[in-house]
Amino acid sequence: MKRLALVPSEPLRATMAGIGIRYLELARRLPAHGLAITLVTSGAAKDVPEVPEGVRVRAFARGKLAEVIGDADAVLAQGQLANDVLLELPEMPAAIDLYDPWLVENLHYAERLGLDPYRNDHATWVLQLTRGDFFLCSCDEQRLYYQGLLTALGRVNPTVITRDPDLEGLIAVMPFGVPDSASEAPMASGGEASQKPILPPASPGERRILFGGLYDWYDPWPVLEAVAAREQGDWTLLLVHNPNPGSTPQARLAEVETWCRARGIWQQQVKTLDWLPAARRYDLLREVDVLAATHQPSLETRLSLRTRFLDALAVGCPVLSTEGGAMSRLLVEHDAGWVVPPGDAGAASRALEEIFADAHAKKAGARTLIESFRWSRVVAPLVAFAQAPRRDETKEAFAFSPETRTPPDPPLAPGQRLRRRLSRWLGKVRPGTTA
Repeated sequence: MKRLALVPSEPLRATMAGIGIRYLELARRLPAHGLAITLVTSGAAKDVPEVPEGVRVRAFARGKLAEVIGDADAVLAQGQLANDVLLELPEMPAAIDLYDPWLVENLHYAERLGLDPYRNDHATWVLQLTRGDFFLCSCDEQRLYYQGLLTALGRVNPTVITRDPDLEGLIAVMPFGVPDSASEAPMASGGEASQKPILPPASPGERRILFGGLYDWYDPWPVLEAVAAREQGDWTLLLVHNPNPGSTPQARLAEVETWCRARGIWQQQVKTLDWLPAARRYDLLREVDVLAATHQPSLETRLSLRTRFLDALAVGCPVLSTEGGAMSRLLVEHDAGWVVPPGDAGAASRALEEIFADAHAKKAGARTLIESFRWSRVVAPLVAFAQAPRRDETKEAFAFSPETRTPPDPPLAPGQRLRRRLSRWLGKVRPGTTA
């Protein structure tokens, strides 16, 4: 039996975001495919939620990865920790998980945090794309994007193309998955205490719209304007504080709070929730009437497959998105959800009215779409690599690492310096709490 090590960048714990959930799900499902799994966390091993018997859980230890995962036949690594894997264990066949295009996401923080995050992210991508043996991404749009980067770095070369014309052995699509059946998306887990509903009882006629985590690349204004325009005040929009504010500051959430306070709807028609334990993410989706997450056209939009939409579709929650990007394309192709033009509050309002009038209108298309995202199907490329691990020897002959270049950070005005300090400080203290 082949042993595969899983090394995500996010600490694995009860409360975690998409990357952590992705790796916990992989650890739970890959043993059924004949693989022995070592799951590595950058947090405390005792904090890792329940995994199947036989899955070994170990804590990440920089400089000691030979002890942590040296007995594996191959490794799947993600984020910054993949650098350590590649540098400490250069002979181990390594799959690099590019599901989350975090370099593109982090570009939104340059104004507040300077160019250091970009310098680090760019150098990291160069390292991983030149030294990894196999790559995974979330959708066809991402795959084409990464193929261009791999070509520029010498990984798409005459030898590779001759033996693998479509590059399936170099980079494959492995999106986030959903349970293989509705019964696997439990109402709740963890005992009687977790059976309590997440939200208070709805008011008569109240409709609840879940946006979820509000990152800086989203455009919440069409939905906000639709909610604010309701004279009846019967629509409630729910926003969620993300669990990793240090790495993903929520400046957009602060802007929304200011906007809502000026209109008297903050914590009235627009409310915030703390991030839920991963085991209860489906519960919240069952307690709302729709998931609505809107955006403006951007590179991030084009490259992202919104995990929150997959979770919603898996439990039959209607979804509303903006045109552009992989998820919106899939929703249109399968008639699985509502898609509106960017920045169009009127269209968003009309779509919400349609959803509240007939929540089941797109249900058949949603069921068809979600079938292709069952975990048992999406893991196939990783399973194939793990069962027959391989190193891409062409990287030694063709790959090269260009220098990461940026201009120096511009001089900061006093106000900018203060905002940067505040951004770093708020990474330690979530808005709404005290130090």
